[in-house]
Amino acid sequence: MVDRFYHSAELRWFLPKQDKGDPLLKWFRLQHQLPLREEGQYDPETAAGPFVKLEQKRTDEYLLVPNCSTVGVKQRQGKLEVKALIAGPRPFSLGGVVGRVDQWVKWSFDPSEAIATQLEIELDQSGPWRRVVKKRHTQKISLDSGGPVSVPPDQRPETGCNIELTVIDVEATLRTWLTFGFEAFGPSARVMALLDEAVAHFFAVHGPPPVSLDGSDSLSYPAWLATLHQNDR
Repeated sequence: MVDRFYHSAELRWFLPKQDKGDPLLKWFRLQHQLPLREEGQYDPETAAGPFVKLEQKRTDEYLLVPNCSTVGVKQRQGKLEVKALIAGPRPFSLGGVVGRVDQWVKWSFDPSEAIATQLEIELDQSGPWRRVVKKRHTQKISLDSGGPVSVPPDQRPETGCNIELTVIDVEATLRTWLTFGFEAFGPSARVMALLDEAVAHFFAVHGPPPVSLDGSDSLSYPAWLATLHQNDR
């Protein structure tokens, strides 16, 4: 039933969308120097060079665990992902950018149809769920060669970092949010250092962001969802 597990280190901000989307996307694309390619409109096997991938819109469902920001449970397209905090939060600062870094271990489950049916019943009884619609722009950095190298988002390096800028609409709220974040992956003992290297490389190439990225907006998905749930009560 367990499909895979992996370690990650994450640095993320959540911002009310307002008028920030266009300036952030322009900056994310290096003032439009990075090509924008929409998922399904190109062949991933032949796509070469770094670019920004616009993924097809998707809906993830998150279990709201009361007063808990150390465990995340997510469902998407029949798969279940469970993540647990193993280190952090650790303060982060680079120039005028301030945030928090967390380290996670994640398990991905791809249950059989029979198990999935029973699992869905039990999960529905375990607590409230929140549907989150995402429109993700992604790019990727590989660290396999010993230094950061921008690669196509569909490439699968052993060590590296996914960078995303995502528009999110949350069920039962009237606000649209942006989340900008980094997710480094690799061996558990190295993943924090990998994140630091990838983040430093990204900001060195892209320059300072067009909007403020500060500690008050830097949260993990479980912590952010817990905040929304608390505000709804």
